[in-house]
Amino acid sequence: MMSVQVIIEGSMNSANPYFSSNWRRNLTGGFIIDMGVHYIAGLRMLVGCELVSVSAMTSHVDMTLPSPDNLSSVFHLENGCSGVFVMVVSSRSPKTLWRVVGLNGTLQVERGFQGEHGYLVSFYGADGPKESTFFPFNGVTEELKAFINDVSENTLKKGSQFVAEPRLSFVEGARDVAVLEAMLESGARQGELVQVKKLR
Repeated sequence: MMSVQVIIEGSMNSANPYFSSNWRRNLTGGFIIDMGVHYIAGLRMLVGCELVSVSAMTSHVDMTLPSPDNLSSVFHLENGCSGVFVMVVSSRSPKTLWRVVGLNGTLQVERGFQGEHGYLVSFYGADGPKESTFFPFNGVTEELKAFINDVSENTLKKGSQFVAEPRLSFVEGARDVAVLEAMLESGARQGELVQVKKLR
């Protein structure tokens, strides 16, 4: 990997069912934490390694939303690669994009391609044409299947050596939150470099 880019332009406004939920408004970091945690999880899964440090700027533009509602961050991965994470909570033109540029080509995952509900995954080879596949989005069906399987297997194998799906562990969620907390801390410190807390 040479560079990673994550651009999130959300559509949080009064038409969104989550807009008025009190706990999201009272949460430190507001919708940046609530929405951003999913995109950080996707980023960590896509690059296959941890974020170690961040430098970020935050702002509050849409006064109908809790502060901050905009975040622009540069991050450094443990494998030496760097990238950018940009999140706008309330955009008139929602967009979600993950892009990994490598020596042998570029992988791009784009959500909501041409108004369709799903993901367009494209690979641009070093010397070949672009290959693209569209995957319709139908909620979190696979995640729910894995969760239900883990609960039932753990119930059936009481006291045995049950191993749960690692991506469903609370530690993984805490790692995602730790990245966003570091970004928000950096933003509060005017872009100062902040190390992401290591969680085992």
